[in-house]
Amino acid sequence: EYENMTVPELKAILKEAGKPVSGKKADLISRILE
Repeated sequence: EYENMTVPELKAILKEAGKPVSGKKADLISRILE
């Protein structure tokens, strides 16, 4: 459940996936789910 994760944790997931890490928490979550 990404809502319960911290922003740095979400950014780490995006970084590993090679995706941008900019934006608000909701933006990060939607990007992970893409």
